[in-house]
Amino acid sequence: MADVSYLPYLQMFVFFSGAVTLWELYLDMRQMKKNKETSPPEEIKDLVPLDRFTKSQTYNVDKRKFSIVSSLINLASNVFEVVYLWPILWELARTLVGENEYYRSIVWQIMTSFVSMPISIPMGLYSDFVVEARHGFNKKTLSLFVTDTIKNLALSIVFTSILIPVVIWVIHWGGEHFYVYIWAVCQCLIFVFMFLYPTLIMPLFNKYEKLHDDKLREEIEQLASGLEYPLSKLFQMDGSKRSAHSNAFMFGFWKNKRIVLFDTLLQITATLTKDAEQELGIEFEVVKGKGIKLTALKGGETTAGKWNEVHVGRNDELKVGDIVVDIGLEAGKLSRKEVAEGETDDKDISEKVAEEVKKLTEAGSKGPLNLILERKPYSNDEILAILCHEIGHWFHAHVLRMLIISSVHIFVIFRLYAFSMNSAGLLMSFGFAADEKAVMVSLSIFMLMFTPVETVVGFFMTVLTRMNEYQADDFAVKQKRSAELGAGLRKLCVENLGDLNPDPLYAWFHHSHPGLVERLQNMKQKDILINGEQKKTN
Repeated sequence: MADVSYLPYLQMFVFFSGAVTLWELYLDMRQMKKNKETSPPEEIKDLVPLDRFTKSQTYNVDKRKFSIVSSLINLASNVFEVVYLWPILWELARTLVGENEYYRSIVWQIMTSFVSMPISIPMGLYSDFVVEARHGFNKKTLSLFVTDTIKNLALSIVFTSILIPVVIWVIHWGGEHFYVYIWAVCQCLIFVFMFLYPTLIMPLFNKYEKLHDDKLREEIEQLASGLEYPLSKLFQMDGSKRSAHSNAFMFGFWKNKRIVLFDTLLQITATLTKDAEQELGIEFEVVKGKGIKLTALKGGETTAGKWNEVHVGRNDELKVGDIVVDIGLEAGKLSRKEVAEGETDDKDISEKVAEEVKKLTEAGSKGPLNLILERKPYSNDEILAILCHEIGHWFHAHVLRMLIISSVHIFVIFRLYAFSMNSAGLLMSFGFAADEKAVMVSLSIFMLMFTPVETVVGFFMTVLTRMNEYQADDFAVKQKRSAELGAGLRKLCVENLGDLNPDPLYAWFHHSHPGLVERLQNMKQKDILINGEQKKTN
């Protein structure tokens, strides 16, 4: 075998990192050029109003600009951290905890995550409170951002402290064939994490409740039963706590499947924030036993006017005649359950809603206000069609296939790592001692060198995911839900300001889901092919 001990590994890392970043920048520039076009593609004109296309274009230009700047900053910071800080922090870890490889590796990993925070935190703040907020998506408060950051950091420290000793011990214990044992341990950890994440970790960040809408719950249960999907629990999640984006997902093992719907799929919430010198801009009348009815809305610099300026044409645009059925401040909403059970201090819910809104109509008042509207963002049929698509992923075993591919991928990584884990040239290139035998140091450097391969693997996984999306769409079509799924997808795309003018190369490399036009065209063709033939035979 050729001697590769003294290859210029550090220079290769810098070159590959730069090459990947330049490729990403090239794709971002291509996509931003498409997003700056003012005329919609012919196939979009009949699907989306011009003002929504323009809003989507503006949003995606802002995202591309942020992506370009963040890519350059991340490249510079990553190279600096790896080349200069990693060796220094490794020696600092020895000063703090001594030569013990377990303690030293844990401390080193925690410190390397800390040094990236002066970059990652400001970028996260800008993404949430500038880019997302500018287009009406961010619902986070600064305090929520801080608590989320602290929780993520605490979880990172806990998992680092638990998993790193396991990895080090197994690799040392496994000897020449350690890669088989560490691969097996990783498979076990993946399944454990698949159980822990939804049951213990996700509830730390969001509230999960039984689906409030009894009629929708019954319809979903009937859908699952008819398709033999082993649904055990059905939740709604307070996704609106952080973002206006809509989503739904499924998780669980074998006969214990669960479905989670974001509350943004179920209700429309207008989260207004009034300044002291600002007029609220809302006039209303009380609708006994129901809430309040908006009778007039002022534009301009009023709170309602600024809200509608950003949200015009979307579900959460406030309109004269809207009924506000629930309300809340930063602490949360009134409980409909309490209202139903008569636990509202003998006040009709309409009185409570009116009281809270009236407070912010007073001069000098300020604060957040969540207006929950009576009208729904999506019909039950649209939600059922979207869930039918998700059940299609289960029916075609897409998750299982992805797990198998991931399993093979992990095995290949550790098998290749076995060839380089004790390479003196690799360690010396990155500023470590030639006789350094620390597992986490050599594994971290190997993963850096493996980045170009991971980029290629990621691309093929994206292509496979797109194929899976088409297959799940076809499943919904076979259940005769093509029209409802198409309507739901159009709404999701418009409400989330999805990219309606994708660059072909950018979409080919990055998009895990086919574009809206491609999905609608595919469903139309499959609907004619599958259900049209059935109609003929009937």
